[in-house]
Amino acid sequence: VSTQSTGGGLMRARTAAAKYATGDILVYLDSHCEVLPGWLEPLIEPIFRDRTAVTCPVIDTIEWQTMELISGRAPMSAIGSYNLLLNYNWYPIPQSEQIRRKREHGKYWNISPIRSPAMAGGLFAINRLYFKELGSYDTQMNVWGGENTEISIRIWTCGGSLLFTPCSK
Repeated sequence: VSTQSTGGGLMRARTAAAKYATGDILVYLDSHCEVLPGWLEPLIEPIFRDRTAVTCPVIDTIEWQTMELISGRAPMSAIGSYNLLLNYNWYPIPQSEQIRRKREHGKYWNISPIRSPAMAGGLFAINRLYFKELGSYDTQMNVWGGENTEISIRIWTCGGSLLFTPCSK
């Protein structure tokens, strides 16, 4: 276990953790995340096929009044993207992406990874060396919420792909 001597914020902590990591794949989840059995395999499988794939799990909701998990194992109905002000939001999966998934994955299309232009913050898996090649996180970023924009743009402009994995929850 490694700790930082001073508080440095989330991006610096995650970047420091990546420097200590020795495995092939880094998985970042926020401390408030809870995963279901079998969540890891569908999250990392696309990375083994393509080291520049960056995968994101499905983000389910816990009903705040009852603590009930609101979950549908698959299919997903939305992807992450930005408006012209670079505000992140959820948008319906484009018809062209649905057609591509059906063509490439046949009867399993509804559980196949979904291409997305952006991810929601810091819930993702990435090849450790690819993360380093991207320049990891901008450790000078001090404002919450910009990391998803910054890393999404780096991934796309450096030849990678962002995928939501419907069976990883």
